[in-house]
Amino acid sequence: MKHYLLIIFLILFSCSKNKSKINGSDQDIAIKLAEEVWIKAYGKSEIKEQKPFVAKKKNDSIWVVHGTFNKTGFGGVAYAEVNVKKQKVITYTHGE
Repeated sequence: MKHYLLIIFLILFSCSKNKSKINGSDQDIAIKLAEEVWIKAYGKSEIKEQKPFVAKKKNDSIWVVHGTFNKTGFGGVAYAEVNVKKQKVITYTHGE
C-alpha cells in the first residue's frame, strides 16, 4: 500500500511541473512569449515603452515579433523569433 501511495505521489508531483500552455491566437501567443523573455532580459520599463508590439508570421510555426520605436526615436527595439507550436522563443535581441 505504501508503494502505491508513493507512486501516485510521484506521478502527481511530476505532472505539476509541466508548463501550462498559453491560449489564444498564434499572434497573441508569439507576442506574450516574446514579451516575457524581453522583460526578463531588458527590464519592464524598457519593454513597456516599445508597445504596441508587432507580430508577423514567418512560416507555419515561426513568428517574428518586434517592438515599435519610442516617442523620442532614439535607441532600438526588441526583436524575437517565436515557435508558436512549441511555445518557445528561438532567438531574441535588442537593437541599438
